[in-house]
Amino acid sequence: AAAGVRALMAARRRRRAMLLHRALALAAAVGAVGSEDAPSRGHLEPFGGWAAGSPIEERPDVPEPEEFYTNYCASDGGAGKPVVFRGAASGMGAATHWATDDQLLERYKGEKVSQVEYNLKETRSGGNVPNMRTLGDFVQAYNASDIYMVSSVPKGMLKDMDFLPCLRCGGFLRYLDVNNMWMGRGGSKSVIHYDDQDNINCMLAGRKRFIFMHPSYKAKFEAHPNSKDNKFGWVDTDLDRSAKGYGAFMGNLDVDSVDLINYPGWSDVQWSYVDLQPGDCVYIPYQWYHQVTAEPGRSINVHVWYWRPAKFDAASCAADAALAVSPTFADCSFGYEPPGGHLGVIPKGGRSKPPTRCGTRGAGPPLGRARRRRRKGGGEEL
Repeated sequence: AAAGVRALMAARRRRRAMLLHRALALAAAVGAVGSEDAPSRGHLEPFGGWAAGSPIEERPDVPEPEEFYTNYCASDGGAGKPVVFRGAASGMGAATHWATDDQLLERYKGEKVSQVEYNLKETRSGGNVPNMRTLGDFVQAYNASDIYMVSSVPKGMLKDMDFLPCLRCGGFLRYLDVNNMWMGRGGSKSVIHYDDQDNINCMLAGRKRFIFMHPSYKAKFEAHPNSKDNKFGWVDTDLDRSAKGYGAFMGNLDVDSVDLINYPGWSDVQWSYVDLQPGDCVYIPYQWYHQVTAEPGRSINVHVWYWRPAKFDAASCAADAALAVSPTFADCSFGYEPPGGHLGVIPKGGRSKPPTRCGTRGAGPPLGRARRRRRKGGGEEL
């Protein structure tokens, strides 16, 4: 009888073990399926939350023009490389004369501005704010409004902005496109976009984070625009006139809450970044995708778009002794457009806008005047 009891208990133990084994196997299978369906890291988090970014190169100085062209503009097979020049704008007149709203109102209240837009969180469809004709109009309204200024630098303020020494010769100043000034109360966020031109952007007040993605992602980012087959949220308004906004950008992506279920392609994207402080200037090569977020608080930054010289003009650095000191924005004409592509050239016998010119510092431009234009890929730095 005792032997029979022991056999029965052993059989029960084996059955319990078998049932436990099956339960564990089932749980593992369910967990595996669940992990495949679960949202990726960074889902519904701010842009970049799916992976850690890498800081771009920092320099405490500004390189000479040829070094700048070789090591940053034309590097990586022509894709270029972003770099930040810490403190490069600290000695400019703008750093002193634009330090407070009271200073702006005292010096530049009546200066005309070209555009003020709605929506600190950029949508490209907010529209322009009416009756914002002067800097004074904007300064007296922006702190209590969801608006920001994106304007060519007002004429009387151009003298306060210097070209960085890395642009003073080599051909850069022959191919100037436009300059832009952004001002807001902070907290602004741009869409993800790229620019057709090279860009040097200087922070004069406030702090902003710039996030960058390499142009090698272009084929993936822009495949099947305006459709659910696009895995990144890319919109091209030139292809669909019903799409909101203008140009081409990640118009379906919320940078505050990135949907990695509908746009899973971002999970594999590597990104880099820089946090700009007052006085810092960042170089952004053309067609590098970027997104910009401002910290809360008064914010001003100015950039210059220029067409990168197709070839560095070393002879100009020896000949242009008069430009040993970089000119101000007021000393140069703007408005060059290349006959095609992204590089500055002067074609023989071809149609092209004339090259821009700069006078000696304080003398004003020999030709032309500044203007502002939107391009297909270009966007706002907010």
